Amino acid sequence: MTKLISIIMNKGMLNKSINLYLITILIIYSPDLFAHKLKFVAEELPPFHYLDKNKQPVGVLVDVLNAVLHQANLQADIELLPFARSYELTVKNPDILMFSFLKTPSRTPNFKWVGQVYTNKAYLVGLKNREDIQLYTLNDAKEYILGTIRGYYSETFLRQANFTTKRHLYLTVNYTQLWGMLLKGRIDLILTNTIALESELKSLNITRDSVNLFFEVQQFPSELHIAAGLKTSNKTIVKLADALKKIKQNHVYDKILAKWSM
Repeated sequence: MTKLISIIMNKGMLNKSINLYLITILIIYSPDLFAHKLKFVAEELPPFHYLDKNKQPVGVLVDVLNAVLHQANLQADIELLPFARSYELTVKNPDILMFSFLKTPSRTPNFKWVGQVYTNKAYLVGLKNREDIQLYTLNDAKEYILGTIRGYYSETFLRQANFTTKRHLYLTVNYTQLWGMLLKGRIDLILTNTIALESELKSLNITRDSVNLFFEVQQFPSELHIAAGLKTSNKTIVKLADALKKIKQNHVYDKILAKWSM
């Protein structure tokens, strides 16, 4: 569009009055052509979203997102970045959206929500040989040292439940360090979800039967959503939300989950 206007202005195609008229018509009737290109971001988290051998984003939620974009007749870039970077870009810029974002009470008013793409469950996980661990409530876990990743919502959740770093909360910078602390006996439990659990165990060559799900944390938010910052237009949100609803209604969404055995 910008190129077309430049040609009209610079090449003397028509007289000045007609040029201005044409430019006005183009602006009024083609507003979408001036919009920023959409970008969707998320961290690497197999099988939701990860890079294949060609460094291209793939995964169950990448497929869901592509189906939404196809239904909405939209094009977008998909980029996998560290969570903190994805979060910052989404908050500060229009037309950048996180497509695997945990919906929490504190986040709800600060983002625009397209819709739910997956539901997960959170657990306190520990080594199976720790037969001394007995949990009936979340409060019981204060008898042990819990680990999670600094900056994740799990840290906020545990602090709000009065877990403190001075007594029973250990924070790491990534899941590799987190599981290392568990295997070394430096911490007793990890707060994680089932999908992240399977992915992390496989990545670190830890056998599934060596760990145990000691307690389901039902209070922990479980819905993953597509979400944008407040600077993204409502028109974009509605268009994407309608497309997401449509692929659920026509069972495209179900077929994608079945393809990935989710």
